[in-house]
Amino acid sequence: MLLLLVLLAAQSPNANSSQAREHLASGNQLLQAEGFADAAEEFRQALEGDATLTEARDRLAICYFELRDYDRARPLFDQLSSNRGAAGIAAYYLGRMDLAEGNLQSAIRRLRSIPHDHPVHDEWYYLASAYYKEARYQECVQILRQAMPQNSRDARIHQLLARAFLKTGRNGEAEREFAETRRLHDYYQDVSTAIGRCRAQLVLQNVAEGWKLCRPLLDTDDVDKVVAIGMLFGKFEDYAHAREAWEKAVALDADSSEVQYNLGLTCFHLKDLRHARDYAAAAVKLRPDFAEANVLYGTILYMGGEDNLALSVLAHAHELKPADKNVDRLLAEELTIAATRENCTQALDALQKAKTLEPDLKSIGERLVEIRARCPAR
Repeated sequence: MLLLLVLLAAQSPNANSSQAREHLASGNQLLQAEGFADAAEEFRQALEGDATLTEARDRLAICYFELRDYDRARPLFDQLSSNRGAAGIAAYYLGRMDLAEGNLQSAIRRLRSIPHDHPVHDEWYYLASAYYKEARYQECVQILRQAMPQNSRDARIHQLLARAFLKTGRNGEAEREFAETRRLHDYYQDVSTAIGRCRAQLVLQNVAEGWKLCRPLLDTDDVDKVVAIGMLFGKFEDYAHAREAWEKAVALDADSSEVQYNLGLTCFHLKDLRHARDYAAAAVKLRPDFAEANVLYGTILYMGGEDNLALSVLAHAHELKPADKNVDRLLAEELTIAATRENCTQALDALQKAKTLEPDLKSIGERLVEIRARCPAR
């Protein structure tokens, strides 16, 4: 955001009105603090005082964009595009609006028009997003690999790359990128001033004030910002507010296994097992080798007494996380339960597997006694 402000500032002529300049300065402060609605009002007043103050007009366009008022933002960016030195900035915002509204070809055309030797911000990420939505996954991967050196800490790049790898059957590479995404998950929180203020209140245990600051930020098409808020409140165990953020994230990106999983986990913490089951199942369906989602889904199935399905899911979770003691315990429990429904050979096989996982589990020994009584020859 600061880079864009600097670039725009270079395009503005001197203002004639000192009062207009005061409104402009106030608007700039509010814009940097991500107070877009109040900043927009200041920029409007600046333009009323001096209609030639193009800096105020251009920043008003950014405010309208952030407020999702695209009908008012577009004509302002169209005017900006006529300024040769700022055409890249206009193309960036117009391309992002096209992307948000599903006009993918137009978004690609605009974002590709930005010269690579004069980048605006993160246009390659949004260009890759447009390719992904068009199911042009190889081109998506190519663009993301070009984008990565610009900002290797941007978790969004790694997550989208992981999803593109999944779509092309490169599951191993996808899981590595998902792991990198988790390692970098604080990136968006670190670069957002508004989310930073919210986090500061949560650190001070001022949960109500923190939510008051963050709740308006959910009124956006930017799923990454919404995800950052969901993760932030989940980290501070404010699961009720985290759930609201994750529900908005699912509405924006239902095809994200990470988003579905996090909403499922949040519902689990809130003891809403019915919805937790649905979201965990969706995460596993989207990404069958998502270890944490399999663990969550298997745990919920176990708790709900869905033993047949729980056994299958937990067995796969064990393959993905063989050192997870909780998975070992639950899988051993399910194998022990399954032994009561099987013939002698299958029951003994299941119990031996269970004993390997949990040698000291009392119920395994009890089931072995039952099996031997039922099948004395064995």
